[in-house]
Amino acid sequence: MIKKILLAAVFVLCFCSADAKTFYVSNSGSDANSGSEKSPWKTIAFASKKAGPGDTVKILPGIYREQIQFTRSGKKGAPITFAGTRGRKGEFLTIVESNGTTLDKWVPAPEIAPNVWKTKLAQRPSIVMVDGKMIALINSRTMELKRRKTLPPLIIENDIWDSFGPKCKRIPGLDLLALDKNIKVKHQYFGKRQEQFWPVLNYVLAGWQNGMLYLRFANGSTPEKHLITAAYGEGFTVDNLSHLTFTDLHMRGSRYQIRVQGKSSFITVKNCLLMHGGARVRLDGEVKNAVIKDNIMTAGFIRDDLFGLRSSKDMRGGLLYLIFKYIIGTSLSDDVGIINRGTGTLITGNIIIRGLIGVQGFGPGVELHSNVVREMSSVGIVTGPLGGGRFYENLVMNCGIPLRIHRIREKHRNPLRTEYHYRNLFVQAPHGGSNVFVHCSSMTVGDDVVNFEKDKKGKKVYKKNPPSPVDPGRFYIYHNTFWGGADGGYGIMVDKFARMFRTVMPFYFVNNIVKFCPRHNSKTLDLMEGNLFYLFAESAMKDKSIRDPGLYKINRSIGIVKHEKIWNKKCVPGLPDVTLTAGSPALECGIDVTKSRPGKAGRVMPALPGFAPGYFKGKAPAAGAFQVGESQEKFFKMHKKTEEVSAMLRRNPGK
Repeated sequence: MIKKILLAAVFVLCFCSADAKTFYVSNSGSDANSGSEKSPWKTIAFASKKAGPGDTVKILPGIYREQIQFTRSGKKGAPITFAGTRGRKGEFLTIVESNGTTLDKWVPAPEIAPNVWKTKLAQRPSIVMVDGKMIALINSRTMELKRRKTLPPLIIENDIWDSFGPKCKRIPGLDLLALDKNIKVKHQYFGKRQEQFWPVLNYVLAGWQNGMLYLRFANGSTPEKHLITAAYGEGFTVDNLSHLTFTDLHMRGSRYQIRVQGKSSFITVKNCLLMHGGARVRLDGEVKNAVIKDNIMTAGFIRDDLFGLRSSKDMRGGLLYLIFKYIIGTSLSDDVGIINRGTGTLITGNIIIRGLIGVQGFGPGVELHSNVVREMSSVGIVTGPLGGGRFYENLVMNCGIPLRIHRIREKHRNPLRTEYHYRNLFVQAPHGGSNVFVHCSSMTVGDDVVNFEKDKKGKKVYKKNPPSPVDPGRFYIYHNTFWGGADGGYGIMVDKFARMFRTVMPFYFVNNIVKFCPRHNSKTLDLMEGNLFYLFAESAMKDKSIRDPGLYKINRSIGIVKHEKIWNKKCVPGLPDVTLTAGSPALECGIDVTKSRPGKAGRVMPALPGFAPGYFKGKAPAAGAFQVGESQEKFFKMHKKTEEVSAMLRRNPGK
């Protein structure tokens, strides 16, 4: 019987192999050809209409200026594969970019300001490129604002982020183009510091109005010295299809490089280099079971070396954040590596480097692990109200906020929003950046608004008997290591929400190593236990009025010490070794997460995923991402590969 089954399996495999075909695409080919290796087609678009389940379209070296709406699906076990060509050293030889318009008919625009140029362009472009790098393009609403009579000598907060409306105080787009070369920006994010505006843009800025594209070179350069292109739309669009694979492609120059929408499923994007646009990969709400694996993603911005800089001494990364959010975007962050609103998405092995946001893991059932997210001036990983999932073993470095849990009280899909964050390594500057930021806007927007009332002091609080209560879900943050962060900055701070909602918040912050925040309050979380807090700020030591004395009974704090007392000294350049020393205060600090544990508010922390029974030695587990004797080699390898990718991107900026 077994022999018959094996023979049948061999027959099926042979049948599938014989039926599958490999087609070829080449710049020197013709769509009138047969599509064979010796007689290749010319366009990927034509190949996409001919290839069927199990087929592979091999795209030979060259630049393909195409934007494709795919129309054919593969089948289970027989996807249609579109594969680029790689060199011997892994270099990407197949480049797909939008069929952009080269702009070469420029004339001066002295009515705006010196060093401003203009050219006719019927439609507002999606992006503008200068020498292969994306530049800042002012959003259309700001461009519609009437010019002021005078230009400001200094950019202040309302000049950038004030709300649109009759009394909008934003600097109009044409005035932004005319600002003095040496103008500075003052903002609460910067403290006492002021940052120069034009250098973070590499002295170039564009805006479109009424059929005319304007371009400012604040350093006095001129258009004829550069290759300037305007591009529209999206690169690859997959709509209501299934079982497609895209691999080994360098895609650039579109608003979204790959967008998957409709009731699409089992779409795989792997081993690609994706850059430019508002997002590298976007998965919309009805998409299921997509796989985003082993890709390199970067904004490809004209000053992408500045995204990670956000400290009291250098806020250029913070200024880039404001520009992308309020000048390129209207109020939403206008740059994301992966936008995921799909269900059951697997995101693994990706290197997402230099941009605004790394991953928006909004969809339910996402599994996001073993990724590197680095130099994001806004957020490394952000989660949202549509669902939940598992976020583990990621290396998140030098981001404005490593982890942001967004909009915690809004109605969401089934199953109930549940998030598990474990074994992640978050690395910040020793005195810069934050750790976990929790966001809630339900008193002003969403399904929760009806549940609020004003207290005696006029502050909005949750009604004692809300008419339509919203369950925010459950948030489990455990066995993570947070290295560095701002002095006095938050590790996780939800006490203000606990006061607002008159309840303990459903957060379980367990067995983490994190920099101490004087506002940590164990009473406001369902469970805050087994953590190790290190490196008090001197100012925090003096202010004992906001301390929670109960914090020290169920957690461990070691005061002002050097990191080396917790961790080993071995490291690689740029990445500390956070495996535990023999006498580390993190040892036997935690609680066993494989066993349920009562929280507050009548809730219970269940046994948590990611750890097998008996995962620790001794009386109790150690706090942090590693147990005694565990190696950090996986993270070292991820970091080393990212350094190699970073060097490659600097050598080949996408021209």
